Amino acid sequence: MQKRDPEATRQALLKAAEDVFLEKGFGQAALSEIARHAGMTKSLIHHYFGSKENLWREVKQHRFDEYDRQQMDMLRNAEPTSDLLLNSVKLYFRFLKSNPEMIRILAWMFLERDMEECLKKDQDLIEVGLDQIRAGQEANFLRRDVDARFILFVFLLLSQSWFQNKEHFIHDFGTDGLPEDLDEAYLEQMLKIFTEGVLPK
Repeated sequence: MQKRDPEATRQALLKAAEDVFLEKGFGQAALSEIARHAGMTKSLIHHYFGSKENLWREVKQHRFDEYDRQQMDMLRNAEPTSDLLLNSVKLYFRFLKSNPEMIRILAWMFLERDMEECLKKDQDLIEVGLDQIRAGQEANFLRRDVDARFILFVFLLLSQSWFQNKEHFIHDFGTDGLPEDLDEAYLEQMLKIFTEGVLPK
């Protein structure tokens, strides 16, 4: 009998779990369905992940790890200028653009009140981001009359909201006269609005 590759098995289970979780959410997803989707037994899920909760945690983190690393490297190795803020926004936006599954994961987390663990996991990234924004305010690169927490929250919200509501924009406003790459067009316009609101007067 051919020996099973542990890492390949783990990745196949993660992929199957992501497919099922994205379709049904954590609450309605069954381990038996995930195992069937992967063409494996439910006992293998328990062997590699221990529980449904651990599997869901791995699915969420698997999508976020690379962004988390890149964003943290950028924040820790750059001066707290307005350029850092803009580059940070671009990185997050393009991460969401290249990982559309992340938007659905975030939506399910919101619907199922599953945000606490994610926020706890990302606290280091949030704190470093806030420290850099506050340093930028102190250096007069960013306006000081806006709380750094709102600046960070708005930049996250503007990026997430586009991918959640892009179809509404297309339906309600149309795309006549807009560039073919609507995502990049939105990013450019959003950054103009965003920066004019946070740069010092």
